[in-house]
Amino acid sequence: MPAPLPKNPIINEIESALRADSGDKRTKVLMSVTDLFIGGAAKYSYFQTKLFDDVLVHLIERVESSALVEIATRLASVPNAPVDTIRQLAWNDAIGISGPILSTSPRLSDSDLIEIAKTKSQAHLASIARRAHLNEDVTDVLVDHGDADVANEVAINSGALCSSLTMAKLVLRAHGDNQLTESMSRRTDIPPQMFHQLLTQATEVVRTKLLASAKPDQKDTIKTVMDEISTQVIKSPLAPRDYTKAKRTIAALSQDTNLIRTKVIEFTDTKHIAEVIAGLASINGLMVDQADKIFYAPTCFGLMILCKASALPWKTTYAVIRARPTGLEAQVASHDELHDQFSELSILSAQTLVRFWQGRQKVVQAVAEGRH
Repeated sequence: MPAPLPKNPIINEIESALRADSGDKRTKVLMSVTDLFIGGAAKYSYFQTKLFDDVLVHLIERVESSALVEIATRLASVPNAPVDTIRQLAWNDAIGISGPILSTSPRLSDSDLIEIAKTKSQAHLASIARRAHLNEDVTDVLVDHGDADVANEVAINSGALCSSLTMAKLVLRAHGDNQLTESMSRRTDIPPQMFHQLLTQATEVVRTKLLASAKPDQKDTIKTVMDEISTQVIKSPLAPRDYTKAKRTIAALSQDTNLIRTKVIEFTDTKHIAEVIAGLASINGLMVDQADKIFYAPTCFGLMILCKASALPWKTTYAVIRARPTGLEAQVASHDELHDQFSELSILSAQTLVRFWQGRQKVVQAVAEGRH
């Protein structure tokens, strides 16, 4: 039989408070029950904690939000806080209530955090991103659903574990975002190839700033990458690649996404790379020059995401990746590793990143038009 709650006069008031019309009385009892729990939390059994949980859940549904802010703040760091109470507070729309729980409470599972991240506000996601430790599944959802501030919170959190795919998403999102670029550059777990990509897409001002603030063991790496970038600029053609014919070919397909997808597969087989790039741009609502940059980037992650968002099969995607010029990272990347990452990546996740590129594209266009 479960052990009874400790003898205390407040227990006799609980049922009366639950039936009372007075909000002040319910709030007073809620505070007293919380005091009672926190005062003996370390010694309470599972069953005693569960009894507290049942009482607190009923009380927090019947008090003002101002009282819940204090309750959430006090319970957030308690290791054995009543779990149903914690979950109810975590799901609250008011970030003043849910924030302390989301950023601190050890009672929330990864499943709890993922479901909240998928459905709640950006402020909720930012609070989750500040947790002392985050597993890969949680950070992946945060990066997929979060805005620029959430992405930066993940990037600066050394306790946020990131899979190679999530790391790639952050690097790709850092394009045009100086703050995220700087935050990602300071991560000690960023793979060399992705660090190269990060520097390649960064502005000269940001590269110089990163070099000035880098630790001694990073300075040589940054200088090497910057030298490589300078060499590539010298070797690159003075004029951009000509996609006039390829764009006409794709335009003739009447914006039929299924037909364009079929043609992209055919173009891949026949090595018509310009048409492949123009087709991928059309399917995903991107400018051809942006798809060009993704295709010829130092890493193949962006291209793999673009192919996934286009619902291309793995065989075609790998053929597109292999069509990149000799010397790029994708030429020597493991087939199995790429296949695993492609399988792990959902179409929805890929399309989310494409929407981010579309937004970035609009900003660039707006800036360009403002100059005229």
